[in-house]
Amino acid sequence: MDDRHAIFDSMEPDPLDREQVIEGDPQTYDLQLSESAEGSEVSGFWMCTPGVFSDTEMEESFVVIHGSAEVEMADGKRLVLGPGDTHSFSAGEKTVWKVNATLLKCYWARP
Repeated sequence: MDDRHAIFDSMEPDPLDREQVIEGDPQTYDLQLSESAEGSEVSGFWMCTPGVFSDTEMEESFVVIHGSAEVEMADGKRLVLGPGDTHSFSAGEKTVWKVNATLLKCYWARP
């Protein structure tokens, strides 16, 4: 059984930097739906296959559509994410993502 959401075929690869990958071979994809005229705000879908990686977040809010993940923050707090869960990151937050089942989220961000 394929663990990917049906929207996958519309998404473009958006690879992680090799130094971000901690475990496994997580593959990331993006489908940008909109961008403000000045380019300061974007929205779309982002997907990641199972694996563990580090990230420095941009200002972003999202809702999980499919899959599951755990996110550990630099301060030790941990999020457990699944369908319907929402969260907002502040720009510059340091995180470690453990994607357990291919994760699809809809996001709004300020890059």
